[in-house]
Amino acid sequence: MSAEMGFNPFLGPRPYSGSEDDRRLFTGRNEVTRRLMNRILAHACVTLHGPSGAGKSSLMQAGVIPRLKQEHDFRAVSVDGWPAGEAPLPWLARAMFAQLELGNVPEALPAAEALELAVELAEERSERPVLIFLDQLEQLLLPGHAVEETEEFLEGVDALARKTSQKLCIVLSLREDYLGRFRDRARGWRTLLEGGFRLGPLTVGELLEVVLHLATLGQPSQSWVREETRALMLQVRMPGQLARDEAEVQTAFAQIVCRALWAERAEGSLVRAVDAENILHGYLETTLAGLGALTPAAQRLLEEHLVAADGSRALLTEQEARAALPPEQADTVLDCLERAAVLRAEEHYSSRYFELGHDWLARKVFESKQQREQKAEQLRLLLERRKLRLMAAGSVGLVVLGTLFVWGVFQTKRAEEQAQRARFLGIMAGARELLGRGQIARSGKLLLEITQPAQVKDWLSLSNEVLGFTQEVALPCPGCFRASFSPDGQYIVTIFRDKARVWRVDGQGESVVLRGHEGRVGSAAFSPDGQRVVTASEDKTARVWRVDGQGAPVVLRGHEGEVWSAAFSPDGQRVVTASVDATARVWRVDGQGEPVVLRGHEGAVLSAAFSPDGQRVVTASEDATAWVWRVDGQGAPVVLRGHEGPVGSAAFSPDGQRVVTASTDGTARLWSLSVDRVRQRLREANKDCLSAGDRMTYVGETEALAIEHYEACERSYGRVPLSAAAVP
Repeated sequence: MSAEMGFNPFLGPRPYSGSEDDRRLFTGRNEVTRRLMNRILAHACVTLHGPSGAGKSSLMQAGVIPRLKQEHDFRAVSVDGWPAGEAPLPWLARAMFAQLELGNVPEALPAAEALELAVELAEERSERPVLIFLDQLEQLLLPGHAVEETEEFLEGVDALARKTSQKLCIVLSLREDYLGRFRDRARGWRTLLEGGFRLGPLTVGELLEVVLHLATLGQPSQSWVREETRALMLQVRMPGQLARDEAEVQTAFAQIVCRALWAERAEGSLVRAVDAENILHGYLETTLAGLGALTPAAQRLLEEHLVAADGSRALLTEQEARAALPPEQADTVLDCLERAAVLRAEEHYSSRYFELGHDWLARKVFESKQQREQKAEQLRLLLERRKLRLMAAGSVGLVVLGTLFVWGVFQTKRAEEQAQRARFLGIMAGARELLGRGQIARSGKLLLEITQPAQVKDWLSLSNEVLGFTQEVALPCPGCFRASFSPDGQYIVTIFRDKARVWRVDGQGESVVLRGHEGRVGSAAFSPDGQRVVTASEDKTARVWRVDGQGAPVVLRGHEGEVWSAAFSPDGQRVVTASVDATARVWRVDGQGEPVVLRGHEGAVLSAAFSPDGQRVVTASEDATAWVWRVDGQGAPVVLRGHEGPVGSAAFSPDGQRVVTASTDGTARLWSLSVDRVRQRLREANKDCLSAGDRMTYVGETEALAIEHYEACERSYGRVPLSAAAVP
């Protein structure tokens, strides 16, 4: 933008910084800034997470950190990048010494000790508290960082967080699609996981107010029409969401579109704010042109690898993306396109994958490729005709001229047929690719574009293959990672981020959105009668909803940690929840009265389920055990020991006499809960022990007592106890 054009208040895709100008522009986040600041003041360590583009970095740099400095006199250390060639713990130690002005890190001092020394020196030199903000931690979970170095880093940060000093606060920030992997890595350091805070994207309604306000802050000031601007914000909402003020917005694209619109109006154009797609197309062209000599490589990457044959977005792993670019250009091209939000990166198993940031961009790339191919074909035909004219001009007779003309027409027709054949072959390849990815409807639609199917090899067989598939109902649920049927099979519940949705299986009508949790929802299940849904969330609550979404949900509040699963009892009158606080709780479905607390595990409870008769509960825990409890919490639970890793789930058999467990140690185990079965196993496995007589007689008929005797027998005779064996 020229100097005469003034000051553009829209930043584009970059995050807000802590500069005075950026702080002035950072608006619309006052309430969440206050809540996050209070969370930081109340916890030694807070894990800030949210989807890509939600504004985590902006919130901290332009909102929270300035307020902590102004209102509580904080000093801040910020690290927002973790180079692949640097061990993260020494990198953090050097940043702390530099930003707190403590001099150089003492040589030969281990990184963990250097970190503690930095805190001690900072406290000695000033009574002002210190905030350590560690941004983009997802980078440490990628293959470029050694697992051992990342674990050393987490251990060092956890040691700082466990200090009792009130002068140190730590904020860890990462994208929520990496949160599960981060929790797995940090499982041994609970302090890092206790203070979670999720930041969601702005909604259309929220961003509308922000945009209208920012437009007035530019130089010169601009006044944007509300309804026109609202229509613009609706165009950049998340895919699959309804056109309502509650829809979430892709903030990076909103900033890009608004920045371009403001600039055009500042130049005197009266362009209306209703054509976000064309603005975004122009932004793509400008971004590619900004790569200079690298533009052709970037165009080939987009056209040949990131757009499918039907013009939709294709996924590309980071390894594949780098292989498609010259080695010396890969980093520059990928970094530029990702910073500009042209490419969106997501986690993909142990690596990342790329896709174009918006369907609009995919269409633009697809159309550009088609136009370029058409121009190339037109040029080729023009050269052919020119060649024919030159040959005709050199002829000496009408016969020769006529012959050449016929030959030219034949060659032209042949070239056109070859071009059409090449196009049809491309369509066939695209249809096969879509069919292989399970996109049956798109594959069939693409096959219909072949106007002469009888002349295309394999068209009939591929079409029959497409028709042979059972057509499925596609529910517009981007990002959903779990779904389950209602008991009557007429509805489906899906979960995504902090909400659940109930859909008709035929896809008709709008889904019912169950919204209200303040953290990510981990599970959702129907009641036996299909009239209710229970959800479990990271916000430490479970909620019981009517399936039609009417009325306020029953909030089951009391856990001290994230609730990972919830399930109804067979009669639908109770709910059992499993939590990271190492307990399970049995609640009345109406939330009345105190829950029964099942306490005893030494690690997070990962799942809980009722027995078929509803009289018992089985819990699975990261402490490598499963426990069977009476539903009223009375008596000693049966402890199923023997797994060598966390037990992720456990379930009763239909007759309630057995339990199956699944563990990260690579095994699933069957356990018997029948007294007669326990007696039989005792006799088969420990005859010497049984011959000891009165000393080993049974006292009572309960499973717990039988196993207790068996373990006593093991202590005396060195036998393997029943609770360490998988009972067939």
